[in-house]
Amino acid sequence: MCGRFAFFQEVEPLVDDLGAVDLTDPTLRARWNIPPTAPIHVVTESIDKSTGEVLRALRMARWGLLPPFAQELSFSARTFNARRESLAQKPSFRGSMGRYRALVPMDGYYEWVRDTGGGRKQPYFISAADGSPLLMAALVSWWRGPGGHEGPASSGDGAFLLTATIITREASGELARVHERTPVMLQRSQIDDWLDTAMDDRRAAQEWILEDDHLLDDTTLSVREVDAAVGRVGNEGPQLLEPPQTLL
Repeated sequence: MCGRFAFFQEVEPLVDDLGAVDLTDPTLRARWNIPPTAPIHVVTESIDKSTGEVLRALRMARWGLLPPFAQELSFSARTFNARRESLAQKPSFRGSMGRYRALVPMDGYYEWVRDTGGGRKQPYFISAADGSPLLMAALVSWWRGPGGHEGPASSGDGAFLLTATIITREASGELARVHERTPVMLQRSQIDDWLDTAMDDRRAAQEWILEDDHLLDDTTLSVREVDAAVGRVGNEGPQLLEPPQTLL
């Protein structure tokens, strides 16, 4: 499961490392509390129709995938995550498996665990122990809808809106202690294969994403308690990653 995350790293080193061009909105750089339906950063590969060359780009997308048959924006409220086990079968996601695979870079994501008394929920922040970015497997879809779209995730002419979902899998080990599902975090060495436009068959993509050999080792992650203030979507800032405040 991934329903809230943080992205505050420097974009320039990220695009240099990934060999991508930056097509994002510079006003949406550092954010510590990103909810579904918000604009997020995604990495995509596509073939430039004018040159035939492959373009890898960092773009903005609306978090919550809108397949072509979606009638309205509210559809995206239930498609911000996608289970890897059934991607090729689900109508909302199978159309993107062969052509529109992507990555969502982030510094870490949040999960909430209810205390043993069944009362309050304690938020945890899951990130790379060495501070490196996490690269989540994702899918994107260009949605036409009514057209006339505005904002950082819209196409230049406003005809389409780029939307995205983060792929999840069953959690294991320490991650299972905080939630039964976890995002599919890819090793840096595996992202070229996942983004490769030559893998254009959704069944092949489904088989690929089910292979655990592509995953980041869970033991390289840090799982720590953070301040409960992150539970309110309107709260922002690096202080959300501080340890929980306790009353003496």
